[in-house]
Amino acid sequence: MTKPGQREDRMEHATPAGTAAEETASDLVGESLREITDLNLSYLLLVQRLMRENEPEALFRLGIERKVGRVLAALTPQQMVALARSNLVLCRFRLEDSMLVAALTGAEPLHALQNMHAAIVMAAQRG
Repeated sequence: MTKPGQREDRMEHATPAGTAAEETASDLVGESLREITDLNLSYLLLVQRLMRENEPEALFRLGIERKVGRVLAALTPQQMVALARSNLVLCRFRLEDSMLVAALTGAEPLHALQNMHAAIVMAAQRG
């Protein structure tokens, strides 16, 4: 107990303001980076599998150039892990046309040529 005029020193027990929030934000960033790494590794494994199965089809489906596809297909497991750990997402979302996204996700049933039309539109965007 402190006497009037005397200051109780509790600094050793005090927690700096914002520490819990900073730790939570840091945890979220760390989790996001782990998810990006997982996504990147999954993508690189998919690239390698598709390139082994059918290179022209893989290049079309992935929307990548032949040189890039061949470089990615030739990566060693160690190189894939190192590249996957980048803090950037390696694959790109190709549906940049909002009308195309709406058509592909709409409640209306797909007509016979809708997937082919989507493939043509995405191939044209590759240019």
